[in-house]
Amino acid sequence: MTVKPRRPVGGLRGPEQLSEENTSAKRPVGRPQGAPSTIVNVRLPLTRVAQLDRYLDRLERQTGLKANRGMIVRRALECFLASHVAQDTPGSEG
Repeated sequence: MTVKPRRPVGGLRGPEQLSEENTSAKRPVGRPQGAPSTIVNVRLPLTRVAQLDRYLDRLERQTGLKANRGMIVRRALECFLASHVAQDTPGSEG
């Protein structure tokens, strides 16, 4: 199954393509503010990535807010770990 990329693929924009208004509105780069973090690479099946992209598109249409794969995966992992915290308590093993 071929997945259409969400973001345009191509080389970096050359200096002739940068305009004055784009250079003043740059977003900050680097690690996000908050708790220390690291990058974790995960290989996902293309069908799962396509599902995630459809969910992101639907979420952006419903809320009008921009979202990305990383935001959704972080939130999903938080919810998953929170729901399983009771299983990690001593004496709960079967």
